[in-house]
Amino acid sequence: MKLFQQLLVAPAALGLLAPLAANAAEVNIDSVVDYVSPIEQESSAQFSDVVPGDWTYSALKNLSESYGCVDNAYTQTLKNGQALTRYEAASLINACLDNGLSASSEGISPEASRLVNEFASEMAILKGRVDGLEYRANEFQAGQFASTTQLSGAASFVIGAEGGDGAKGYEALRATYSYKVDLNTSFTGEDNLYAGIETGNLNTSTDWIVLDSGVDPTTNNALELTSLYYSFPVGDFTVAAGPLFDQDDLVPTTTSTYSNSFMLAGWNLGPNAIALQGFTGAGAGVAYTSDSGFNAGFNVVSIDGADSAKGIGTDEGNDVVTFMAGYDGDSFGGGIIYGEMDNPNAAISTVTDYSAPTTFEDKPNVLGLGAYWQITENLDLSAGLDIIDLGKTGYEEGSQLAIGLDYAVGAGTLSLGMGTIPYWNSSNDYDSAGTAYEIYYDYPVADGINIKPGIFMTDLDEAHEAKESTAIAVEATFSF
Repeated sequence: MKLFQQLLVAPAALGLLAPLAANAAEVNIDSVVDYVSPIEQESSAQFSDVVPGDWTYSALKNLSESYGCVDNAYTQTLKNGQALTRYEAASLINACLDNGLSASSEGISPEASRLVNEFASEMAILKGRVDGLEYRANEFQAGQFASTTQLSGAASFVIGAEGGDGAKGYEALRATYSYKVDLNTSFTGEDNLYAGIETGNLNTSTDWIVLDSGVDPTTNNALELTSLYYSFPVGDFTVAAGPLFDQDDLVPTTTSTYSNSFMLAGWNLGPNAIALQGFTGAGAGVAYTSDSGFNAGFNVVSIDGADSAKGIGTDEGNDVVTFMAGYDGDSFGGGIIYGEMDNPNAAISTVTDYSAPTTFEDKPNVLGLGAYWQITENLDLSAGLDIIDLGKTGYEEGSQLAIGLDYAVGAGTLSLGMGTIPYWNSSNDYDSAGTAYEIYYDYPVADGINIKPGIFMTDLDEAHEAKESTAIAVEATFSF
């Protein structure tokens, strides 16, 4: 379980990574061999196995002995006089070169070079891309790239139902999905171009179960480009800008380590979920993180930046300005987030279907205070308080308090969270409608596959108890 996120929020942080430049000693084919198509392996086994008596078989034995890779599983296969598939042989060559070349400056032997040439195609397939492998008598080197593009993503399936009068009148069992792809490209090894592509079929007008899948629920089954920005370092600072920039894309300040991936986040009720809700538009940001643990940042997002009738920084446009600062220690940390927005309604979205005012005399703003503490190696506690000023005459200042706890149980993580529900009564006085609770367990079924069952419920005051609801949902996430 992660203690805290001292790096800038991904994927902006990936822009600081150096581009991949692999030589033969760095190509870890062993870790990829299990993902090769079973059909390909069977075909190799039937027609081109490496068997005792072949020159390749003897050369592989010599290679393993010369380069000290005697603990490799395929070396034991050779000792037992058993055949290897060509993919297994390619994996063994990589392991031996990795061990031998890292300990010697003499390069590879002619026999090893001949093996590399013989199994070049299998090594390229296992590696996942054809690198234009080049061979010389004393050297084997994979192709190098001035820039790289990394792709990752996730598909989530959700099934669930809710009960109670507050479920918008829709209690039937339903299934929804979300799908996203993240693309990170570096041109210099220190910069990053990020593009996020998403789709999903959640209908927020009827569905009460809103899980934080990281996908915009308004995509309506359409594949959309939802993020596009470029980040780069300037001295000790990181700068990011783009036409699709999220308020939380470049955040050096950590106010909470709560996993917050169930319904509290979906309803903006998690720790500091209102102060840092994630508005999207044309924007830019600057972030700074010191070695001592102190950090600070600033960003501007123009939600209507693509609209020529509203534009950026105009009275007609909807702009969000956010400042943040904090500290990250070894087992604790926290910070302050201050945001000004032209319209806070998107952030104040609650299960009570409250409608905030639509016109404001002053600039609405939210001040978020948050802290986290790693109590033990397996237990994290986070708390956040958002103080809300609607910028409207006659409206009291409101607040939203949330607490989250993550506890490592077995192979997974058990999470418990609660958050108060902001509400202003008919007299425009702030009067919290009650509290929302959630408990869920995130269990890794396999590498890249997680199952997350959970329960979410609201405990409302007498004026709102007719809207109390309970939801049960299970999410399956496939990450790649």
